[in-house]
Amino acid sequence: MAPAYIRALMEPVPASRSWAQGVRDWTPVAFVLLAYLVLHQLATSLTPDAHVQPQLGFDEWLFGGTAPTVRLQDALWTPGDPHWYDYVAWLVYLSHFVVTVTVAIVLWVRAYPRFVRFRTLFLGVTFAGFATYVVYPAIPPWLASRRGDMAHTVRIVRATWLHFGLSDVAAVFGEKSRYAFPVGALPSLHAAWPFLLLVFFWPVAGRWRALLVAYALAMACTLVYTADHFVFDILLGWTYVLVVFAVVGWWHARARH
Repeated sequence: MAPAYIRALMEPVPASRSWAQGVRDWTPVAFVLLAYLVLHQLATSLTPDAHVQPQLGFDEWLFGGTAPTVRLQDALWTPGDPHWYDYVAWLVYLSHFVVTVTVAIVLWVRAYPRFVRFRTLFLGVTFAGFATYVVYPAIPPWLASRRGDMAHTVRIVRATWLHFGLSDVAAVFGEKSRYAFPVGALPSLHAAWPFLLLVFFWPVAGRWRALLVAYALAMACTLVYTADHFVFDILLGWTYVLVVFAVVGWWHARARH
């Protein structure tokens, strides 16, 4: 039997909706974008103090002295000539901006009580990550390479956009981007959101569990290969999900008694 906090998260509760309620429901989610824009404004002041340790040291220790991003790109990446798996990695990376929000919309339409709980978990994980970015700004592998902290790597997502001839889009993924927050690498929310889907839906997913696991692992491998995150960032992102899930689940179980 699932633990009490999981049962509390998944059990239906009475709820009603209206368009006014919809605005109230989605306003907290909109604050994610607003908070990210605020972080972007802080990037200049946070960049000089951005950390590459312990992430780099952990990855090098875990993989025999060389960061896995370096090993993977040395073995698989061909400059100027992306392979099929590079396009797959590009698509998996970009799915971050679509999949979780789409799931939330479907839950709002078809399973409102679960949407409320999913939104709480999503916001908890996301804002915990944002707070960490301010307290402990950290750089990703591609930026660590550019600064000479590790061997050469390429930000493959950016290189793929350039290969398509879309330099304006590629600029979004550069160090001087007007939209990105390059020192917000620890924890990896890119890894955390798919893992949140896995943990949230696991009790009810049945035969779809394999797909949840595959997506979380595909995102993790993509982030390492494309030089967007260290393994350390990914593991910490997963840890944030487990901690927030346990706290929120405990709170719901406690509120029912």
